[in-house]
Amino acid sequence: MSWEEFLWHMDHRLGMYVGRPRYDRAWSALTGFALARGQGELTAFQEWMSARHRGSSLAFSSLVLAETFGDGATEDRLASDADQVLAVSKLCQLFREFLKQHARTP
Repeated sequence: MSWEEFLWHMDHRLGMYVGRPRYDRAWSALTGFALARGQGELTAFQEWMSARHRGSSLAFSSLVLAETFGDGATEDRLASDADQVLAVSKLCQLFREFLKQHARTP
């Protein structure tokens, strides 16, 4: 399975694989897929997200939430199903953006 196919399923059919679609479950699925591939994408994504948020002490999973909902956003503040869906979609969007930039880097 390619990254694009995986991200499409995660963005559109996450609940089919993990039950109730939640950001933490999407993050776990992304982590597991990246580790199974064993090509270092997760580490590179972490570095890419940290570079986008210079000076932030947030974990890179929290940086996705900060880009989605603003500074101070945490998983505890995802109050509705719509918030969860938005956070998962943003995670997929950012990872796609990272993959495009990563592919262009020699």
